[in-house]
Amino acid sequence: MLIVLEGIDGSGKTTVARLVAEALGPDGAVPAGKKEVGAVDPATAARAAALRDLVWSSPEAHGDTYGAAHWILLIASWYAGLARLRPELTDADTVTVMDGWYYRNIAKTLIREPLDPHWVESLFAPVPEPALTVLLDVDPEVARSRRDTFKDTELGRWDGFTGPPHEAFRDYQSVVRRALLRMAAERDWLVLVPHPDDPPEHTAAAVVAAVRTLRRTP
Repeated sequence: MLIVLEGIDGSGKTTVARLVAEALGPDGAVPAGKKEVGAVDPATAARAAALRDLVWSSPEAHGDTYGAAHWILLIASWYAGLARLRPELTDADTVTVMDGWYYRNIAKTLIREPLDPHWVESLFAPVPEPALTVLLDVDPEVARSRRDTFKDTELGRWDGFTGPPHEAFRDYQSVVRRALLRMAAERDWLVLVPHPDDPPEHTAAAVVAAVRTLRRTP
């Protein structure tokens, strides 16, 4: 059973996902990273490393030279491979808690270029839908206050967002946030709106409660 925490950059996905996995540990939950392929043979591991570098390392250094279509095809290839190499993602007896899935990639791609949304979505047909996706709906100003620096991709530099980092982050992430809220309504996600003063443990407890309810549902 795959549980995904989604949200804009800086929304607290990583922290909450870790806390949820820890809380569900006795129930057979495991934390999972979307950049890891698990135990595979050396040849597969080498191919995965090369693709992972193309997706998450090289673009940050060289910019979006090939455009959004090239980037989303690489992302879709990674997730299709992940679906094949990580069988626990669809194991009903194991709760796998993931920090983000491919949804923000779709949102950011459609912000970057006017591609056909149906075509972009179709690229992820081989990838399993999570049993539960939780959107952490955090205001971009709150997210920005939690970190000192952001990458160019988080500031929307590839998507025409210029100006001081503070303003660029706020404006870009506001657009991403709207896209994620649309997805949440279309896909029936659980939307949580953490109060800025709430500790992440409070948000994690709400997710844990939702997971346990889901597991009791026939």
